Amino acid sequence: MRCDLPGHCSLAVLWAALLLRAGPAVRNPHQRGLWLAVASAAVAMTLHVEPVSAYAAGLTGSPRAVALAKNQAGVVSVAAVLHFAVYATRGRRTGTVLAAMAAVMAALLALAALGAAPTSGQGPPFTLARPPCVAYWILLITAHVVACAACVRVCWTYARRGTNRSVNLSLALFGWGTALAGLFWLAHYVLLATGSRPGTVLCLLISLHAVLVGAALLVPSVLQLRQAAGHARTIWRIWPLWRDLVDAVPHVALSATRSRLLVLLHPHLSWRLIAYRKVIEIRDAILALSHYTDPAVSRSARAHVARWGVPADRVEAHVTACALSRAHAAKFAGAEPDPAAEVLTTGQEAGDLAAETAFLLRLTEAYLSPCVRDFDTAAAPAHATAGGDR
Repeated sequence: MRCDLPGHCSLAVLWAALLLRAGPAVRNPHQRGLWLAVASAAVAMTLHVEPVSAYAAGLTGSPRAVALAKNQAGVVSVAAVLHFAVYATRGRRTGTVLAAMAAVMAALLALAALGAAPTSGQGPPFTLARPPCVAYWILLITAHVVACAACVRVCWTYARRGTNRSVNLSLALFGWGTALAGLFWLAHYVLLATGSRPGTVLCLLISLHAVLVGAALLVPSVLQLRQAAGHARTIWRIWPLWRDLVDAVPHVALSATRSRLLVLLHPHLSWRLIAYRKVIEIRDAILALSHYTDPAVSRSARAHVARWGVPADRVEAHVTACALSRAHAAKFAGAEPDPAAEVLTTGQEAGDLAAETAFLLRLTEAYLSPCVRDFDTAAAPAHATAGGDR
């Protein structure tokens, strides 16, 4: 390959993606087809890298055999791509695909024996004056173009119809990458007619193909990282509320408490499970502290929040935060619990974990807000006055 830097960088991306997704591909048969298609393309592209070709030629002593092996590897990658396309449509013609590709490989070997001798360069250097050579390259190019066209059609069709976002994105990226490979091979018809070799543009095209199919393979990993980052962010943001509530009601903690940084940097569970635990523990703590509230506090909290002009979508979180802050103080002051007290809102009423988590994040923000601090400050003189009256 010419334009060494883009070619080598794209191959590095491709091999990194393959290594990263090898484990999931082994465990999950639904991911195996895509992984094998990308792996075969990576092997074929690697064999076309000039240092690799030169090393293989020196090792075997036959540049012609190496060039032929590279093209055969390309046909294997075509078979893998077609197999993936057939598998994605839940078709049962995999045997037909394999038989067709075996026939193509045999025909290429036969044409090579008749004098169609591929060279170590990339692309057809021949003119129309040598029929065996022309037939060799037309067969090879057509196999690639047909496979790419079939795969692009399948990928783009199912990417639009699917319900799984990760799968849809993977198919779309793989489809675009395969479309670029198809353009690369279509251009070889022109190269065959003119007797020229691929230039920088085609080299960049196939490099971009490698990046896109590597990205298609990495989509599940990227989405998993994004979800993990979201769970870590939830733990970090919800921690101040959780810390205060667990201090007041320690029995709700499902495990020994640790520092926020330690939980994130050295977790004993996945961040997803830790975030889920925090939500459960906060919910249980709110239910326990509800016994230390009374209707008068809730009414005064609602009036206080209204005076502060809190946006409508955050009113309930601020009202609950005010009542919760007062209940927290009452618990530490040694007040007696009231089993008949009104239960504070936890967000569980929303019906799913995501909505409850979103409410608790708003509750945390409200709990730390000046509005709630002002409510606590206003409550202190009232308690002092009440104590004096008694």
